[in-house]
Amino acid sequence: MKTFLILVFYSTALFLMSFFLLDFESMMLKELAKQKEFEIPENVLLDMLEDMQYWNKFSILLTFLILSLKCFLMALILYAGLFFANRHQGIKLGSLFMIAVYAESIIVLGGMLKVFLGTLSDLTYSEFSLFAPLSVLSLLDITSVKPIWYYPLQLLNLFEVIYCLLLIYFFSNELDFKRSESSKLVMSTYAFSMSFWMVLILFLTLNFT
Repeated sequence: MKTFLILVFYSTALFLMSFFLLDFESMMLKELAKQKEFEIPENVLLDMLEDMQYWNKFSILLTFLILSLKCFLMALILYAGLFFANRHQGIKLGSLFMIAVYAESIIVLGGMLKVFLGTLSDLTYSEFSLFAPLSVLSLLDITSVKPIWYYPLQLLNLFEVIYCLLLIYFFSNELDFKRSESSKLVMSTYAFSMSFWMVLILFLTLNFT
């Protein structure tokens, strides 16, 4: 129950910060203003903005579901690592889920930083979606990067590094593993899962663009 309350707190914090600081309507209008190829009738544009306002009300629920699913999948990945290392005896999936929830705090902070810095910049909707503070992509000229590499370069960021370190820390503390054992197990499972995820995203990007 405690872990789900933490996830509710994460979701609420992200929702409130986005709701009060971000002006998605303005971002969308800037985006449409840059589209020289086609013109959108005013009534269609108004309908789009109304739809955005309507679905934005459910973003807190969507955020909660995404965070819950991500933490659950990370718990499964950690358990798989324990299983193949023959160290899974006596360890419950709920404990691993809690560890993933604790470590997720840095990713939430990264999201909040993105929202805060986004309000200080004159970004369009697509520019904001590509904006990733403290990532490799943020260090490059985005016009010189092929779209297929956007997501991988976004994912290579300082928050992911700290996330991995937090997984090791909480894994060691909560399950009484030696720090060296925790590092080896977490790094191997995390590296494998991230490599698989990267390949999947690149495959989908190539096939749907």
